[in-house]
Amino acid sequence: MTQEKDDPIWNTAWDWVQREHDRESFDDAARAEMTAWLLAQPSHRRAYDKAAQLWLLAGFVPPANDFGDGDESPDTDMDTDTGPVPRAGK
Repeated sequence: MTQEKDDPIWNTAWDWVQREHDRESFDDAARAEMTAWLLAQPSHRRAYDKAAQLWLLAGFVPPANDFGDGDESPDTDMDTDTGPVPRAGK
């Protein structure tokens, strides 16, 4: 990922993917500007497709700290009668 972080084409592609999902500021003019950038070089489209795929995949990953209402730890489910019950596979 460090290679991509230092790549200006990747950075621009990632910026476009993020901007595209900002409904308030991504208007027809922004779409036209993005389309021109994508058509300027094949490497732009490849980087954009990769960034868009990363954005999509990240949407399917649950938050790392999604532990419910805060009354349970990540490694146990609470059973009010007997206390913590180990989760399956733990």
